[in-house]
Amino acid sequence: MTSRERRENERDDDPPAASADAPAESPPGHSDEYETIFRTVDDAVFLVELDGADSSDTFRYRRVNPAYESLTELEPSEILHMTPREVFGDSLGDAIAAEYRRCVEADETVEYEETLSLPAGRRRLETKLTPVHTDGEVTRIVGISRDITERRERAREFERNRDLLSKTERLAHVGGWELDCRTDDLRWTDGTRSIFDTEDGYEPTLDDAVEFYHPEDRPRIRRLVRRCREAGTPYDVVLRARTDAGDERWVRSFGEAVPADGEADAGDAAEAPGSSDVVAVRGAVMDVTEQRSRERDRRVFEKAVEQAGHGIVITDPEGTIEYVNPAYAADTGYDRQEAIGLNPRIVKSGKHDREFYEELWETVLAGETWEAEIVNRRKSGELYHVDQTIAPIADDDGITHFVGIESETTDRQLREQRLSVLNRVLRHNLRNAMTVVRGHASVLRRELDDEELRSHAGTIEAWADDLTALGEKAATARSLFEREGDPDTVCDARETLSTVASEFAECYPDAEITLEAPDSVPAKADDRLAVAVRELVDNALAHHDRTPPAVTLGAASVGGGATNWAEITVADTGPGIPESERAAIEAGEETQVTHGSGIGLWLARWVVAGFGGELSIEDNDPRGTVVRLRLPAPVDAT
Repeated sequence: MTSRERRENERDDDPPAASADAPAESPPGHSDEYETIFRTVDDAVFLVELDGADSSDTFRYRRVNPAYESLTELEPSEILHMTPREVFGDSLGDAIAAEYRRCVEADETVEYEETLSLPAGRRRLETKLTPVHTDGEVTRIVGISRDITERRERAREFERNRDLLSKTERLAHVGGWELDCRTDDLRWTDGTRSIFDTEDGYEPTLDDAVEFYHPEDRPRIRRLVRRCREAGTPYDVVLRARTDAGDERWVRSFGEAVPADGEADAGDAAEAPGSSDVVAVRGAVMDVTEQRSRERDRRVFEKAVEQAGHGIVITDPEGTIEYVNPAYAADTGYDRQEAIGLNPRIVKSGKHDREFYEELWETVLAGETWEAEIVNRRKSGELYHVDQTIAPIADDDGITHFVGIESETTDRQLREQRLSVLNRVLRHNLRNAMTVVRGHASVLRRELDDEELRSHAGTIEAWADDLTALGEKAATARSLFEREGDPDTVCDARETLSTVASEFAECYPDAEITLEAPDSVPAKADDRLAVAVRELVDNALAHHDRTPPAVTLGAASVGGGATNWAEITVADTGPGIPESERAAIEAGEETQVTHGSGIGLWLARWVVAGFGGELSIEDNDPRGTVVRLRLPAPVDAT
């Protein structure tokens, strides 16, 4: 009898396979029980018979239970007495037969997972195969398959959610935690570990976690957790913390109680000795260091704007005022509540034409900053001058606001007008008048026979020359400071001193003018430095009281690294600068007691101050004065 014939004869009286450990034949008196289990068990059970033929179709399905039919949605006629290849196709059938063969060859239970394409769709199965022996040989295999498709999908979904949570925590700088009040176990999420900069998998105790907070904040966080644990009181606080690497941070800490009726095993928790209705405390921590820094910067900025001496106004894109600071209110006469909601044209004076304002709007709507001197009108009707700057504020969607900053310049404007008039008087009227005075004095000196009267005429000539020179110096000072210097300009101080020395050597051939300086002394200055040095040398030679007059010019580079200076000295052996004039120059202001007799030293001081330097006056040894100019030098100057 062939194997196929034997299978046909046994088809209707084969005993059911109840479990992976079931014997080949059911024990006497248990057939009904095994059959009941076989038909009602939720797992798919199948019995595979080994064909005696030595081929790839060694295995054929002998029996399957209803759960197997339901799982596969295959009819018994599509399974029984079929090989794996006949049921599942060549490729998958060969893979299944290989697992059966592995069970037979190992002669022991094997487990594996497989994915089957069934009429019900693709299903993931967890299968366990156990060999069944007859006369010491494996003749059958009992298989149990469990559908784990949904379990695998839930596991994948859990991993996806866990990965999403981890990414969300990382992006939001937030982390979660849970304290089990029954065991005191504390669990941290990856986000919490990231905030405190700990190793992956780190699970601290409650005391360990508290140690991450600033020493002064630890009692507070302990008290909050205890109250939440004992009384169910939630908390939400911002505290200082220190990471495992020692970096200081600000964290926002949340905590809330989990009641016993919210847990699956709440009954056990409620009966635990000493426990309360709270079985856990869950919460989160958020790194708010950057937010805290931004808030601090915002408060500082708001305070600075409020206390700024310049008027500041902010409008929406249509020009409606949304904010003004106290300085703007003081300048315009409109208080804050009164100005908000109005348009800045409330201070329009009518002193500027339409083209002026068209240029303004064209500039700011193009995203550029507009600057101009403008005349406004206060609420009281008074006119006032301001230096006005208006700039757009934009985001990705375009301009959201305009900010205007104004500095009142009414006093400066009037002062400049007065200086302009005085300069004209000094340069033109005084010079012309002194020319007339000197001319008449010269005529008198030539025509008078009385020596004493001739002397008086000579004095008038000298004073006329001095006043004319003073007027020229005043004009020179004004022209010098009307120029805007380039902060990046660099000159060679030694070359400047050499040029000035040559000029005065021609004017004062009897003077001893000495230059002591290295080949090059870089200084951050322009040609106005020469004007300052000329004034100092002229002052030294003009007031000498010894013959020959001696002046020593010196230059040197001092300092090093990020702080470099060019130091220039003008030393003489004269009578010295009067104490009152010296005090005025060093103090930077004149009084009725301390004042100078000219503007030469002042001119030198203003020039040096314009370059960011300073002027100082010292006594020379053994006699005379040393004027020292200290100027910034390029960083790489040595």
